[in-house]
Amino acid sequence: MSFSQIMTSLRKKEYSPFYFFDGDESFYIDKLIDQIQNHILDEGEREFNQSVYYGRDISPEDLIPVVKRFPMMSEYQVVIVKEAQNWKDLSALQAILENPVPTTILAITYKGKKLDGRSAMTKLIKSKGTYFNSSKMRDDQVSSWLSDHCKLLKLDIDPRAIVLLSEHIGADLITLDKSLDRLRLVADGQKITPELIQEHIGISKDFNIFELQKAIGFKDNARAIYIANYFANNEKEHHLIPITYGLYRYFTQLIRYHRAENHADQQKLARTLGVHPYFVKDYKQAAANYPRIKLMKVMEILHDIDLKMKGLGSSSARHKELMNEMVARILRA
Repeated sequence: MSFSQIMTSLRKKEYSPFYFFDGDESFYIDKLIDQIQNHILDEGEREFNQSVYYGRDISPEDLIPVVKRFPMMSEYQVVIVKEAQNWKDLSALQAILENPVPTTILAITYKGKKLDGRSAMTKLIKSKGTYFNSSKMRDDQVSSWLSDHCKLLKLDIDPRAIVLLSEHIGADLITLDKSLDRLRLVADGQKITPELIQEHIGISKDFNIFELQKAIGFKDNARAIYIANYFANNEKEHHLIPITYGLYRYFTQLIRYHRAENHADQQKLARTLGVHPYFVKDYKQAAANYPRIKLMKVMEILHDIDLKMKGLGSSSARHKELMNEMVARILRA
């Protein structure tokens, strides 16, 4: 089942006797466990009918008698085991799965790992309980996730603000969610803008990878060099590695633009590029400035800068020199 399907069922009070959440992305696992821990039982029921353990403190064998207890003056008892990824053998769970106690809801988190889908135990978990793998989001999916998440939170957000958050924070969903919570409070029903983010989150709307990409794409040489020089003199906040990666991703999107068959369908083109439809016009202008032959030259430049960062070919080059060199060479491509 998907995250949204499980969350919807929990909110409708349609419970499974067994939940197992694994994977590298803590955000979804924590959200689901929070729903189970704080919303199945009311406050009075939780005192006697809810048990929360950590995997290091209880074994699967010791869990069996806990699960088989009956609730006290409540329809259910809830048993939660967090961070059970250190368990080496899950076979003891077989008895719980094959003979579930209808008045017990058991939830287990298995962070940073994924069950072996080929094992009989995994197949039993998936068939008898509710299983969810929380995988890490790719960087090119962050803008879309932010847009959908803002709709879920009923937040009105400027597309430029989405790009600003996604480029600066990346695929750290926990930090993104906390930032949106903070912005929701200060926005007080108003649209979330880049200016609001700069004031309350501390991300500059003028000096960020998105503004550098835009300046380079539009061939605004003076602004591109100005931003690059700022980055060059602020290595701690704007290190060359993420800047280079950001530019590589941007020019890869321009390659996709050139390869796209239908440029008239803005929605489909936005999905192909992995951007908000609002920005398709910017990519159209940048693609005109960088035909395919120039894009190949830019990719060679980025590859060369990457080698120099690793000390190959120019071991003496420093952050400041390479930052300015990279942008200047791209603008001349």
